[in-house]
Amino acid sequence: MRSAALRALRPLRMDSAQRSSRRRVLRSAASLAIVALSRAQATGLRSAPPLPLGVLLPRSGYLTSAGDACLRGVSLAQHLAGQLALPPFTLVQGDTGETLESAIAAAEQLIERGVAMLIGCYDSGQTVEVAKIAERRRVPLVINIAAAPSISAQGYRFVFRNFPDANRIVADSYSLQKQLFERTRYVPKRVVVMHINNGRGIEEIQNMFPQMNMPYEMAPPIPYDPKLTDFSRIVAAARATGADLLWTVSRMADAIAITRELVRQDWTPAALMSSNAGLYEPQYVRGLGPNANGALTFAPFYDPNKPLTQQLIAAQARLYPGARLGTLETYTFEAVLIALDAYSRANSTDPQRLANALRATDLRNNVSPGPGVTFNEHGQNANLGLIAIQTLAGVGRVVLPERSAEAEPVCPIPRWQRRT
Repeated sequence: MRSAALRALRPLRMDSAQRSSRRRVLRSAASLAIVALSRAQATGLRSAPPLPLGVLLPRSGYLTSAGDACLRGVSLAQHLAGQLALPPFTLVQGDTGETLESAIAAAEQLIERGVAMLIGCYDSGQTVEVAKIAERRRVPLVINIAAAPSISAQGYRFVFRNFPDANRIVADSYSLQKQLFERTRYVPKRVVVMHINNGRGIEEIQNMFPQMNMPYEMAPPIPYDPKLTDFSRIVAAARATGADLLWTVSRMADAIAITRELVRQDWTPAALMSSNAGLYEPQYVRGLGPNANGALTFAPFYDPNKPLTQQLIAAQARLYPGARLGTLETYTFEAVLIALDAYSRANSTDPQRLANALRATDLRNNVSPGPGVTFNEHGQNANLGLIAIQTLAGVGRVVLPERSAEAEPVCPIPRWQRRT
């Protein structure tokens, strides 16, 4: 294993000293001009009316903790906007609650209150409904987090998504697995998927498998009820398939319970992989201690090698000490940046001008993986990809793709009995 993650008039003849002096003067004049322009632009941004920005997030109900994390991303954007020469904004919050009806009501209310742009909603089902409202009411919506593929297939002109859809998430999960096998020189023979029995995710995994040319065979998937208190039978069924690797589509609580049962049954897969719960997050690491090490998550995440990412991590540490920067903060932060960038170029709160500016987005100073933020004809940022994060020595480290890595991936992972 490998250890532990960019002409005009004919010139007069001058001697070398004169030429050097002239170059210094020109450089100085150019620098002064750039500073003056930057100051003028910054003054113009400060004097522009703040953008009335409606943010739709779950602020009550069982998704509240996710809404809290997303709201931290908004706060980070407020903190860094001035440093990035972006205009200010006025935050107008809407609570999407737990239901489609509550999300629809919150969106309508924010539009009636006069917001110029919307950001939201985290939950895919709610976002599908809010996108319909935004398009009908002609209020631009920047989606921070929602993976439903249908959103980008409607021909919307006022809806823009800076988040990979479910198809891209599954395709990249397969691609990152191939990179893992190549980097570690470990090739499994069989993989089993354990998944929540709500049907989400497993269809894409099964449908895409035949075309991905993977080096292993896929065992029959193992569905389970996330409300289970005893996972012994489910883990035993997965083990009985003879799989080398375990791929889970789970929530955090059942991811912890499944791992504990793996330890109890003394089954150490060569890789424990997740395409849902973040197995690098503090809750998982605190709950499992050394047994959290080696767990691998495929997720929309930040690229740690981008300069703005380092600014964002530092800001997170100052404003929210102890809270790990993750997917929810990252993509909500970037959604706000996209909105402010469009506002600065539109120089107006007119909805059509804002939508046109969003469609022309070319944001290169960003934090998500890929070359930057641009939107295709469907309003989708197609440049986005997934990142592989592996818990190493109790800390989540980006290990794939190689261009974004801050540590080397480990596969197979150490057996449970060899951990301290």
